Amino acid sequence: MLQVVLDNRAEAVSAFIYLMVLYALWRGAGPERAVALTIVGMKIATDMYFALSGAKTSLHEADLAMALIDLVVCVILIGVGLKANRMYTLWIAAFQIIALNAHIVREIAPGISPLAYAIMFIAPSHFQLLILAGGIWCHARRERRYGPYRSWRLPAANPDFA
Repeated sequence: MLQVVLDNRAEAVSAFIYLMVLYALWRGAGPERAVALTIVGMKIATDMYFALSGAKTSLHEADLAMALIDLVVCVILIGVGLKANRMYTLWIAAFQIIALNAHIVREIAPGISPLAYAIMFIAPSHFQLLILAGGIWCHARRERRYGPYRSWRLPAANPDFA
């Protein structure tokens, strides 16, 4: 079974992404759904880019379109992380920053090993999915134990604007 998964890694990751979206829609609240939909949006944008351009993933040079997709996803995930009443969303945003930095490093230091670039570029998404799964599970467990709680942080009270 493990060999089948390893032989079909891309399909297994795609299936896991879609399962996380369904899990987030079923058991999650706003932050879980926002992160899951952002991740599936990144997957769809990437697939569309490769289908429309005919490009293939290259580990020997930075791909501007992939960097742009990662930048947009990074901005969204940082926004969710800062507004969500969850700690795990910040971890997911941090892993996206690592993925975004991979493109910058690849451009600045073309001599970097393709393996190092691949690890910095691809591996964070696997951690993001695992963290999201744990976040949804923790949210559902907390709601079962203590009841509903707010999904988003309250704005800070500022007496200057009163």
